[in-house]
Amino acid sequence: METGMPLQALRWLSSLTFCATAALAQTPPPPEPSASAVMDLLRQAAPQVVPFSAEEIDRVQAGKGLTDCFWVGTVSPATFNILSPDRAVTYWISQFSLPEGAKLVLKGEYPRARYMSFASYNPLGQPVDGLADDGIAPDAGSVNPFRPGAQRLAMPRQFTVNVQARAALQAGVRVDEATRPANTIFVPTGEATYQLWLRVYAPDDGLGPLGGAKLPRPVMTLADGSQVEGDALCRGQVVKDQAVRDFRASKAGNQAMFAVPGAKAPYHPAQPVPRWNGFYNPLLTMASVLINTPFEEARNRMDATRRSGFYGTLDNYYMSAYVDDRYGELLVVQGKAPRTPYTLQGNAVMDANVDLRYWSFCKGRSIHDGAVDACLMDEQVPLDANQRYTLVVSTPANRPANARAECGVAWLPWGVGDGMDNPHGGYIIHRHMKPSPGFTQSLWATQKPGDEAATLGEYYPVPAYQARAGFEALGCPVKKP
Repeated sequence: METGMPLQALRWLSSLTFCATAALAQTPPPPEPSASAVMDLLRQAAPQVVPFSAEEIDRVQAGKGLTDCFWVGTVSPATFNILSPDRAVTYWISQFSLPEGAKLVLKGEYPRARYMSFASYNPLGQPVDGLADDGIAPDAGSVNPFRPGAQRLAMPRQFTVNVQARAALQAGVRVDEATRPANTIFVPTGEATYQLWLRVYAPDDGLGPLGGAKLPRPVMTLADGSQVEGDALCRGQVVKDQAVRDFRASKAGNQAMFAVPGAKAPYHPAQPVPRWNGFYNPLLTMASVLINTPFEEARNRMDATRRSGFYGTLDNYYMSAYVDDRYGELLVVQGKAPRTPYTLQGNAVMDANVDLRYWSFCKGRSIHDGAVDACLMDEQVPLDANQRYTLVVSTPANRPANARAECGVAWLPWGVGDGMDNPHGGYIIHRHMKPSPGFTQSLWATQKPGDEAATLGEYYPVPAYQARAGFEALGCPVKKP
């Protein structure tokens, strides 16, 4: 593994620090400690790009059967568990050059899965474009199984996607679809290499990470009209070295960021009542450590413009909460579930009568250790007749006897904690993907930090700590409020 930071990343972090300092300056600091001291803590936790060498990528991917010469690496539970991934997803990565005047197409087949997409990124790992499954027209004679009401098992299911360079792509901002040629994903212009990711969410049971499909096959047409594909394309254009990149804080820096002077909660940054914070941009998320401290008002003044995180996707919105099981043996989360398609069992039709394409809960660690210990996606969470769920997060030793599907309860293991010597800590993250046009109570409808509960209404997942004995007293099936 190699460590380092591109010049662009340094510039981005410098601007991030400037914005944070300006925000803090707008709020008169308490006499002690000073705002500048708090800013020093945040600076210490500034994440850095950590690229992996080609040798390390080969070592991690060896024997997994997930990659080829174009799709050189994966983020997944079995390979690179980094960047807070959803464990129901495999993320394939390609890094390649595009010669002057060349054109690249990807020829593939739609997987049997909940969702598939392509995403492109700038050198900082910020998403600049995305092309989701339902926006990809099928080849002549084929069927797109992801469109609402489509036959999911129909054959044939082939597609072709064009990869095209485009100037003035903005990080985290969707391309105007009216300007997009059919089946085209854009990459930034003027870069030495381009990064393209393929995501496959929740493949049908028994079909493997690709949902029974093969990896999309690249074909490059050079300026002189000649075509290159297969090993020849990979030898000439694919750059495996540093194709997989983490983005993390140092352990000492992350721990220093948690040590905000004057924090009122005993196990800060986790609060006695967990507080969900919608993701707007990386700095605002880092500054959530200022909640319930003398500096919380400074966070409230910070820029809340939505910008995706490092290697995020434009099709998901997120919220997260720091947690610590010293507040209670169990973390219990209850709410109403948005409707999603049922697909895991090879369902024949892509249900159109839904609220979201996908949702999940995951237990993660920290910005130093971006691994995720466990996740549950929508279909894995039992629901009652009112579409409500109860989720319990705990260590295996504290798992209640009635925290099982037969009792109407989903259980998520606590894992290793925060990955920084605190086995009690970490965070939970909640994802909402692709809301239906008429569904207005998703994270996509939030407008500002703090409006999550009001916007989601009955779909807001209410978290609370509880003793194991008290939860077991609720019986089986578990009595719900």
